[in-house]
Amino acid sequence: MVCPGYEDKKPLTWLAPNKVKTRTWKRKSAPPDKDAAAKNRTQDGQVKAAEPASGKQLIHVFPGHEFRSDTCDIIEAALYWNEQVFPSIYQNQLSQSPWAIPVTHVHHMQPSIQHALVAMAIEHRMSRMTSRKHDPLVAEIKARAIQHRSTAVQALNKDIGDERKRASDMTMSGVIVFTYGDLMGPTTAPNWRVHLNGFAALVSLRGGWEEICRKVPHMKTLVLFCKIIENLANTTSPADDQMSPVLNYELKVLTRDVFEIGYYPFLPCPVELFVDTIDINRLRFLATRPGVKGKPRSEAEDLLTKITDFSPESWSETKDEMREEHLMMAQIYQSAVVLFGILSLQSAGALASSAGWAAVKKMHSARLFSLLKTSATSEMLKHCVAWPLIVAGFEAKSLGPTLRAFVLCRLEEESLAMGAYLPLAAKEVLERFYISAGNRWDDCFDSPHALIT
Repeated sequence: MVCPGYEDKKPLTWLAPNKVKTRTWKRKSAPPDKDAAAKNRTQDGQVKAAEPASGKQLIHVFPGHEFRSDTCDIIEAALYWNEQVFPSIYQNQLSQSPWAIPVTHVHHMQPSIQHALVAMAIEHRMSRMTSRKHDPLVAEIKARAIQHRSTAVQALNKDIGDERKRASDMTMSGVIVFTYGDLMGPTTAPNWRVHLNGFAALVSLRGGWEEICRKVPHMKTLVLFCKIIENLANTTSPADDQMSPVLNYELKVLTRDVFEIGYYPFLPCPVELFVDTIDINRLRFLATRPGVKGKPRSEAEDLLTKITDFSPESWSETKDEMREEHLMMAQIYQSAVVLFGILSLQSAGALASSAGWAAVKKMHSARLFSLLKTSATSEMLKHCVAWPLIVAGFEAKSLGPTLRAFVLCRLEEESLAMGAYLPLAAKEVLERFYISAGNRWDDCFDSPHALIT
C-alpha cells in the first residue's frame, strides 16, 4: 500500500546529498570585504541576529562554500527552532500549550521527521528574508531544502510500504510533521489535501478517528492538527468543494474533545465557536446538493441565532489568567464566525438576505475591525487573529481602501513574523477578489485553500 501523495515519483528536482556546497549556518568570521559585509547586513536587516547573554550567536540558515553532511543540517535545524522559533511561541501563549515545546532527542527521530525539520527550518528562514529572495545564494539553500524534503518523502514512502510501520504512531507523526512543513512554503502548500487524505487513510487502518483517540490518547494532538487544518480550510473553500463536511459534522463531538486537550498556538478560538464553523460548512455544502431545499435555511437561522447568543464574557470568566485578553479574543472570534456564517450561507443560498441579518452583519463588522486594530498593538494578541483577519479581508472589499490596506498589511506582517507563507497566500486571494467583479463568499474563495496552520 502506498499512502496518497507519497508515491515513488519525484515531484521536484533536487540535487543529490553532498553535492550542494554550503557553509555552516553560524557565521564564523567577518567577511574580508567590509563594504560587501555592510551591504549584506542591510539586505538581511529584516531579521537581525540576536546575541544571547551567554555570547553565543544564534543560528543563521544560509549557504556557503564548504561541504556539509545531513547530520550537520539536522542538528543545526533543531538549534534554529529552539533559539528562533520556540521562544516566540512559548513567550506569547495565552494559555499553557502542549505544542509549545522545544525540539529534543533529535537522534531518536525517524528520518522522515529529521529531514522535514530541516526543510521547515529553511522555509522559515527564507520567509524572513524577503529582501534577499533573488540572491543566488538563497536559491542554493532552497535547493538544499528541496533535497531534504525529497529525502523525507522517500523515508515516509519506505515506512508506509512496510506493514509493520505503515500505521504506526511514528509514521503518522511523520506525515503530520511533513504536512506542517509543506504548509510553510509557497510551492508546497497546495499539497495539503493530498497529505490530509493520506493521513486519513492511515487513521482508517487504525480503526477510524474515534477508535484511535480512544485507544491512543496521545494521538489526539495529531488528530486536532488535522481537524483544525481541514475545517478552517473548508471555510475558505467553495461550498461544493470541501473536505468531508458531513463527516466532520458527524465527528464534531470528537473534535470538541480533542480541541480541549490544550491551547493550540495562536488559535484562542472558543471551542463552541470552532464547532459552529463545522455546522456552517455542512449547511453550505447541503445547500448546493440537488433536491435539498428548505431544511438548510431553517437550520441556518437557528445556528446564527445560537452564535450571536454566545457570551464572550462568560467564556473568559472560566480562564484562570489573562481574562481581559481572552475576552477580546472571544469577541473577535465571535464576530468573525457571525460574519462568516451570514456571508457564506447567503453565498450558498442557505440564508435569505434580510434587514435583520444586514444589521447584525454591520454591528459585528464594526466590532471586528475595531478589535483587530486594538489587538495589533499587542505583541501577544496580534498573532492570534489570522482567520478573523481573512474574514475581515472579505468584508473590507465593500468598506473602502483604508480597511483593505489594513488587512493586507497585517497579513504581510504575519508572514514575516511567523516565518510562514500562508498569510501571504491569504493576501493574494484577497487581492484577486478586490479587483474582480464578484461580491459573494464563493466568488472570493472559488477554489479550495488552506490558509491557517
